[in-house]
Amino acid sequence: MDDKAEFLVLALTERCNLRCVYCYAAASATGADMDPDIAALALDRLGPPPGRRQTVEFSGGEPLLRFELLKELVLTRASAQRRFALQTNGVALTEDKLAFLVDNGVGLGVSLDGPPETNRQTRGDAGGAMRALRLIDEAGVGVNVTVVLTRHNVERLPRFLLTLASLKSPRVINLDLVRPVGRASGGGLAPRPEQIKGMVPAMLSATAFIAQRRFPPLKVREVDQVRRRAKLGLCEPYCLGAAGSYAAVTPDGRVYPCASLADDDGYLAGRVDRPEPIRIANLVRGWGLPPACGDCPARFVCRGGCPSRRISAAGSPTRPHGLECLLRKEIFRRVNQ
Repeated sequence: MDDKAEFLVLALTERCNLRCVYCYAAASATGADMDPDIAALALDRLGPPPGRRQTVEFSGGEPLLRFELLKELVLTRASAQRRFALQTNGVALTEDKLAFLVDNGVGLGVSLDGPPETNRQTRGDAGGAMRALRLIDEAGVGVNVTVVLTRHNVERLPRFLLTLASLKSPRVINLDLVRPVGRASGGGLAPRPEQIKGMVPAMLSATAFIAQRRFPPLKVREVDQVRRRAKLGLCEPYCLGAAGSYAAVTPDGRVYPCASLADDDGYLAGRVDRPEPIRIANLVRGWGLPPACGDCPARFVCRGGCPSRRISAAGSPTRPHGLECLLRKEIFRRVNQ
């Protein structure tokens, strides 16, 4: 029996309209587009687990370059057990496309590393994502913003949060520490430890300032996780990937247990266009809490951090990622002071 997935990522294309300095896909991107038949097979074979609702996220490359396929899938494959989401750089977003996404309940995520001067430095775009956020603001819906933290922008994050707070649409900020893969594999882009230590208190001060003046508040995912998970006191899997309920499908139909591990042959779970079973669970058995985290007081809230980041940066899912560990410990310590 094929694996099922609560979270399914479809990489609709490897093409992109930007050239990010850290692009993870650049290591093996061929510019391929996903065939509609591959998308249909992925949705059929990797459907929602019994009794659970599935989120299907369109990614890339830049998924808005395949808007017609995205539109077809939303119109024909939506159900009570399935919702759709989009992760985009925002450059190709228009009023008409946004109207379709909003009318059909597609969740929105925009990747943006900072104000125009920062985004130009890391992504080569000075204003496309901010224009997209303003369009979303006018539409009156919420959006999650993903910030890839590098040495270029980590110290600017607190001020950037204040900029985002001037809009109503941003609701949650996701922090993604740069991974040494793709164009980032040469190193030199990761934040320095002292930058992270200086950023965390300034970030918490900024979010507290915003919370007193804005509703809904602007949340930082990693801070919110500390506050929510501390109440549970359980060291559950970090994410659906670590729980074996995540699948990412490349344009040619290969399946991986996380989009960040696409093209890593050691984590190939199968193909949607072949009859062999797709096996995800066996690949993530080592994705629990690393042994080194056993006595850490923050282990219940960070849960060992992102397993795919451990693999790409530390070389193994059983070894903590040093910078992520530092980031989460600093947040935990200061939230609980």
